[in-house]
Amino acid sequence: MRTALSIFLLVLMPLSSALGQSSARRALLVINSEYQHLPKLTVNAVSIEDLKSALIAAKFDVREQRNLTQAQLTGELDKGYLATLQPGDTLFFYYLGYPLQAGGDNFLLPVDFDPNNSNPANFQARSLTGFAQVLDERKLGLKLVVMDAPSQPSALLPRSTAPGLGEPDFTDIKDIAYLSSAAKNAVSVSLTDAERGLFPKHIAVLLRKPGTTLVDLLAGTQSGVASETPKLNPYYSTPNARPFRFSDPPPEKVIVVEKPVDEYTAKPHVNPRDRQAYVFIPAGKFLMGCAKDDSKCEDNEKPQHEVTISKAFWMGETETQVEAYMRFADSATPKRKMPGAPLSRKRWDQTNLPMVSMSPADAGAFCKWAGGRLPTEAEWEYAARGGKANEIVPHNAENAREKANFSGKQGNDRFEFEAPVRQFDPNGYGLFDMSGNVWELVSDFYGDKYFAESPKIDPPGPASGKEHVVRGGSWNSDPAKHLRISFRRKGTGGEIVGFRCVIPDSEEVRKQLR
Repeated sequence: MRTALSIFLLVLMPLSSALGQSSARRALLVINSEYQHLPKLTVNAVSIEDLKSALIAAKFDVREQRNLTQAQLTGELDKGYLATLQPGDTLFFYYLGYPLQAGGDNFLLPVDFDPNNSNPANFQARSLTGFAQVLDERKLGLKLVVMDAPSQPSALLPRSTAPGLGEPDFTDIKDIAYLSSAAKNAVSVSLTDAERGLFPKHIAVLLRKPGTTLVDLLAGTQSGVASETPKLNPYYSTPNARPFRFSDPPPEKVIVVEKPVDEYTAKPHVNPRDRQAYVFIPAGKFLMGCAKDDSKCEDNEKPQHEVTISKAFWMGETETQVEAYMRFADSATPKRKMPGAPLSRKRWDQTNLPMVSMSPADAGAFCKWAGGRLPTEAEWEYAARGGKANEIVPHNAENAREKANFSGKQGNDRFEFEAPVRQFDPNGYGLFDMSGNVWELVSDFYGDKYFAESPKIDPPGPASGKEHVVRGGSWNSDPAKHLRISFRRKGTGGEIVGFRCVIPDSEEVRKQLR
């Protein structure tokens, strides 16, 4: 499929038996490809059949209609198929094709839509908000609206108030969720056949997977599609959706544990103060500094030396997020002023991005407020190595670049600037973004020759200095140089520098962590 096609997929299925409800399992596919006044669309029959097959395998009653006109889309659909829906039915609504955003609403275009007709869009096309209201009036259960509309012909631009699809207004709609194949207000993109089929393919894969929940389907489709092409960045929201499972999970396997396992430290726990997850880092020994086989060692990374971390600690699973720092600033008396937002985002409106632009002193104050402190440089490198010795780059040399946010885009790195946390693979200790995204401050002052004189047990860094050490690289860093685990430089903060905290392990701390 080289261009977009217009598909409505309405799926009716029961809620999980665990919720104590039942409903019919039905699916309606409406495919509009023969547009009369706009470029015709090529249907990717393979992806459609794959999606139908996945629905049938999940015991859905599948029906297909094609090329609906305005009268059919805005009237006959309601009087026909939609009239058969019963209260409590679950609806999965899938549209792939031309979108039109006008007057604060999103519209789905029938095959006879004429962009030269001066009548308002609501007289020529189907309002997405209005359609959701019809479904809500029928007292349906979960309504999952899935929009696959990355293409928009130039003839529609004069009729649009913004490109692509905007955030739908589902404020008053009960039990509804939304998934789009492209970001909000995304400009039209040209896709290959393979790229066009990615969105329905990932939906089909997840529908077939035992135990898939609503969140699994939304998040899994988003990450799966985005990891395969930088042209699509799916977006989803669950404004009023309750828990839902598409199929029963597989039976749990009985695991015989041969050794005693500390179940408490085996998983992250949330610090109730900053509401961020922390992972357990055990005490141990490691080789700090430039690995023996690394040909790119810089003098300040030498010599490689053995360091003992004598006490276990808990470390932030992610870089400290904007949301947590806002909570810290609001709780201060008097309230702290947020630093200026970086140019890459202009304001602090995306709260799951890493916090940047604060001073080392402010980062330390946050960690103290959260019940901990900044990590030492030794603790940071020990945690960054994830329990592995002499690695030059994280994960492995072959694909490490694709698993971290550095300058440029490659593999899973589809981000131009900072990425939201947890977008890349965690390391062996379960820590995200120890390489890339933003540089991370540590408590140590910077010293060129410190490794030559560093204590062997719990080195605290130089006693004084003007600048701190920053580690890990950022979205603006050269992966050929800064992806290396041992790379270190000095800094005082800035728009590409963040931090994470550590909390010393103790019985009292474990009682407080959730």
